[in-house]
Amino acid sequence: MNYPPELYRTDFNRFSNGEEHKTQSIRGKELVVRRGKPFTIKVLIRYRKKEEKLDKLSITAETGPNPSSQNGTQAYFPVCELKDSKSWSAKLESANDVSLSITICSPATACIGRYSLFLEGTYQGVVQSYNLGTVILLFNAWCPDDDVFLDDETLRKEYVLNENGFLYQGSKDFIRSIPWNFGQFEDGVADICLKILDMSPSFLKDPAKDCSKRGDPVYISRVISAMINSNDDCGVIESSWEEFFPNGTHPSAWNGSVSILRQWFRSNCRPVRYGQCWVLAGVTCTVMRLLGIPTRAVTNFESAHDSNYSLTYDEYYDETGKQLDSLQKDSIWNFHVWNECWMARRDLHPGYDGWQVVDATPQEISDGTHCCGPAPVKAIKEGNVDVGYDVPFVFAEVNGDIVHWIIGEDVMKRGKIDTLSIGKYISTKSVGCNTREDITHQYKYPEGSSQERNTFEKAVRKMKSDTSFKDERDLAVAVDFDVSLKLAESPLIGQTILLIYQVCNKSSEDKTFSISVNAQEMLYNGKPLEQFWSKNVRMDVNANTTAETRFQINPYQYQRHVRSGNNIRVTALATDAKNKTLKLAIKNIIFDLPSIDIKVYGMPKLYEPLSIMLSFSNPFNDILSNCVMSSEGAGLTPNGPIVVNMDQIFPFRSGFVKIFCAPFKKGTLQLHVNFSCDKIKYVKGSITIEVP
Repeated sequence: MNYPPELYRTDFNRFSNGEEHKTQSIRGKELVVRRGKPFTIKVLIRYRKKEEKLDKLSITAETGPNPSSQNGTQAYFPVCELKDSKSWSAKLESANDVSLSITICSPATACIGRYSLFLEGTYQGVVQSYNLGTVILLFNAWCPDDDVFLDDETLRKEYVLNENGFLYQGSKDFIRSIPWNFGQFEDGVADICLKILDMSPSFLKDPAKDCSKRGDPVYISRVISAMINSNDDCGVIESSWEEFFPNGTHPSAWNGSVSILRQWFRSNCRPVRYGQCWVLAGVTCTVMRLLGIPTRAVTNFESAHDSNYSLTYDEYYDETGKQLDSLQKDSIWNFHVWNECWMARRDLHPGYDGWQVVDATPQEISDGTHCCGPAPVKAIKEGNVDVGYDVPFVFAEVNGDIVHWIIGEDVMKRGKIDTLSIGKYISTKSVGCNTREDITHQYKYPEGSSQERNTFEKAVRKMKSDTSFKDERDLAVAVDFDVSLKLAESPLIGQTILLIYQVCNKSSEDKTFSISVNAQEMLYNGKPLEQFWSKNVRMDVNANTTAETRFQINPYQYQRHVRSGNNIRVTALATDAKNKTLKLAIKNIIFDLPSIDIKVYGMPKLYEPLSIMLSFSNPFNDILSNCVMSSEGAGLTPNGPIVVNMDQIFPFRSGFVKIFCAPFKKGTLQLHVNFSCDKIKYVKGSITIEVP
């Protein structure tokens, strides 16, 4: 009887292949490799007769539920010689009585995803087939033939391999860094990222067609942009910009992406409540880096949401300076966080390769779905708003004009158009260190320069706007005085806010002004909430001079109106008593927060317990209750966040917590810490831990 050889097992050489493919940190059961680069497996065979061998070897690689050679999801190729990275190929490295060593190389354009590998060979004239198992194939930023190739090892380490980072929040005057655990190589994350692709509407509608497009980073980034939010599908995060977050987690409570992704996966793909822009950007960065696309998180301060693509943003105030919500259609966010992904744009004219804006925050519909991008940063800078995808919307976010309207009982007055305030301090984490890099120059020319204004006007013409910007400026009433509003110093939460208001009389006659100052709570996305403080004064200002006055807002006046993520907007409206001309000054206040003190005791060693002390000092003249300290970090907390309930912290005293973790990865790790209590929420801190 002819007994064909049996497959004993397949050794995927996960350690050596992982090191070669920069995937050794990905925790999981399967081999993960990058396309366009060879990997070697060993096939262990049991022969009934030692003198007989398999010959005429070939391999089939297939992905997706309905693999086909016509759409690129199935490949059949002989085991003979390795070719370049333009096609599937394989080579027999060695063979003996018990094993075959085979090197396989995928093309640099192959569809990413989970592949099943089959070995076929002839034994005594009969074709035998063996299921070798599965491997996961990713994009390859190290391969020059891959569309995501990034020709700098330092950048690849930062934008593909780094599991830690910082997001930026606050306002243009109060930029705050928020540590974030991307954790793209943590247990289960690879499976979750592939599940996200398989839950997309395009896959559910036509799996074969969707899988056939997965070799294109433009397509993948667009799918992920839509799937991280849950607006049109079974996406990962349910977004909310309300004041309260019932039956879910406050967006500011998250320290990283891993807990969110695991919760989505374990709940049978039910959206996780809740997220806002920085949470969506953090999770997007995790998924894209895992898939192999170089990605970074970017924050735009004073970010405009232009609902009608007019490139002007109307803000309405009453005669006290209170911003009116009922008339608002457009909005200006204190900050907005999106992502940039590095890729070639073969679908566009030359010149648009490189960083592309990909935004998962559901703001506007794009091709019937809440997604945005990939929009070339180069097209945004040049005002080429006719370039896809979604360049007009992103251009409007970073470069637009603001019109302030004052609504009175019988009249609506408009002030001078502000051409300088939109799109400030566009920021991302620096490469190789934990500092902030300003990349505004990559998005637009210097504010107010002729190049910037010419680009703006070009964008207006291309968008065929009906608004005549030049005429609007000419219609503005001439005002012969200036006003400014600034802080004496950046206030710490719990301290008195001291505001300095100045009026500069540029005319040759003395003037009297009526000044109306008010403070109201604002959501960071520009939605006005309750006005809680106001003051009215008169100021006499001599000709050609500047006068100032000071205002105080005490803690008891603002404390109950300061919720995490919100800010205080102070407006001061000056009205010339004689000719009734007016001018508005605005200051958004983000409070400085106390820091968390983190001390590591002992030398970090792989798999050995490490003692870490966390402490928080109470800045209030009140007892802090319901104090909770949570911490997590890639390579440090495999089972998710470590949460510790603390005792009360008395005024101007410190509370302490000791935790233990055993590093299970080498290299530069980062512990992310979050403190909350009854009077202050979501104070962030982090520390870098080097594990040799």
